[in-house]
Amino acid sequence: MSNKTGNVEVTKNPKAPYVSYYPLMILAFLVEWIPGLSKYFFYDSSLADLRKFKYEDSLTSIPLPLPKEKFGLNKLEHHPVVGLEIFDEKGIGPESIGNTGYLTAWHFRKAYLSGCITPLQMAERLLERIEAAHTCASLTEPSIEGFYQYEKDEILKQAEESTARYAQKKSLGPLDGVPIGVKDEMDVKGFETRVGTVFINRGNKAQRDATLVHRLREQGAIIAGKTSMHELGMDITGNNPKAKTPRNPYDPNHYGGGSSGGSAAIVASGLCPIAIGCDGSGSIRVPASFCGVYGLKPTTGRVSMTGEFPMAWTCSVPGPLASSADDLALTYYAIAGKDPEDPITYHQPSPTLYGFYLTHTLSDLKIGIYPAWNRQVVNPAITTVLHEFIDAFKLRGAQFVEIEIPELDEARNALQILVTSEIHSSLNRFKEHRTKTSYTNRIVHCILDHLTASDYIQAQQVRTRSMRYVSDLFENSVDLILTPTASITAPQIYPRSLLHGELNTDVTGNGMRYIQLANLTGIPGINVPAGYDEKGLPIGLQFMAKWYNEALLLRVAKTSQEILGDQRKQPREGLWFGDLL
Repeated sequence: MSNKTGNVEVTKNPKAPYVSYYPLMILAFLVEWIPGLSKYFFYDSSLADLRKFKYEDSLTSIPLPLPKEKFGLNKLEHHPVVGLEIFDEKGIGPESIGNTGYLTAWHFRKAYLSGCITPLQMAERLLERIEAAHTCASLTEPSIEGFYQYEKDEILKQAEESTARYAQKKSLGPLDGVPIGVKDEMDVKGFETRVGTVFINRGNKAQRDATLVHRLREQGAIIAGKTSMHELGMDITGNNPKAKTPRNPYDPNHYGGGSSGGSAAIVASGLCPIAIGCDGSGSIRVPASFCGVYGLKPTTGRVSMTGEFPMAWTCSVPGPLASSADDLALTYYAIAGKDPEDPITYHQPSPTLYGFYLTHTLSDLKIGIYPAWNRQVVNPAITTVLHEFIDAFKLRGAQFVEIEIPELDEARNALQILVTSEIHSSLNRFKEHRTKTSYTNRIVHCILDHLTASDYIQAQQVRTRSMRYVSDLFENSVDLILTPTASITAPQIYPRSLLHGELNTDVTGNGMRYIQLANLTGIPGINVPAGYDEKGLPIGLQFMAKWYNEALLLRVAKTSQEILGDQRKQPREGLWFGDLL
């Protein structure tokens, strides 16, 4: 088994040339029609690498520790909403996020309560800004393409209802009247859940909301629409020639990330302070890093998957993206908890925000860093930002401990096998539509035809091993693990790739280098904005904690927000649409 340190790569990227435009189109046809070619590519990729190992470990299908107490069905009620009152009592003022221009739920609530503006007036402005973002307010800038579907009348209807509640002094809480975007992987009543394709659920609108969407509506949130995503969630750039490719608000010639790139883009551009994504292989944390926003991948089973399109069942979990750590915590608390319709949520302890405001001292925390792994960044600015944050955390009393995590490359391979196997299996019922997907996904799915049940079982054995390593670290050594979120900043968009897609395993591998552990083992992970590179593109850092300890991650996100302070930037004029109040 690999456990490489020093200057040797801890994790490796699959080897393949960059392919786009006509060569990609030709390659797709060749792979589909020449027997044996897809098999060659399968063995040339890392998908077959685990076959050289022999494991005797048991399988772990759902990456959760065994519960220490039994929960009966009578204990499946959602945790009390009154817990959200902490945000009204404490107040999340502008001083919480610095002078950045970003609005938070607190700003919306304060404006509505004061009568300066109503939710309906805000919604009318929001619709103008969405239109500007999609048609390009500045003729020199490409459109952001953050929203995939939205309905003007539906937004106004929700805003009218919120306006009436405030007028009657019957507000539902701190999210009442706050616009939130939802990734096109979650059901929103009245919308098609297309998963970034042009064929899934065409003409088949959702008849009910996903559980988490229902919980947001219970809080009075305005569901602004469905956000763009990488087709089928199959990469981390957001490139989607069949639907919409979300652009990066900090530079629209760079990607917004994937697969929840639309959610990250609308938050970064100020269209919504909060959005929902899904993270099966970094799909919340990577676009959050690329777009400079906060993004939480909760513990597996912490947030209900009821109403999420079934793809990466054992690896994916929905979670929030937000312009502030405060809104991230607020939204997490609103959507987390048990759901009678999702058995994976049954055994979790009650969600909490314990210690969220305990940011002045971190003397109770031991943070693990794996130097050899963290050195595997492509952009040196990421290393600089990482060291600056380590120094800032030390000033608040945090202790840093050097650690090693065995078999990280095997963990990367295992997650790749699990995610792709599950997506591939889920999409078998749409096999006749395969030619309607991008050329890249046509190639990928031909290659995935060669995965076997043994590969899937072996990947679950690696999951067992990785969970054991992680559990030992959190039990005996550290409270948190700190890494870069990605080893690169947002990749450049090559115009021709927008038409036909691209195959770029270097970008994929570099973007996913640090995310596999959380998805494979089920532990929570969070991206925090931490700085910018020489081009002004955002840099994110990732913290990981033990299962169900999202509260600690949100605490260090709040601390990180204070550290970054007024150094945080908003996108330049023409790419900023956050003047909603």
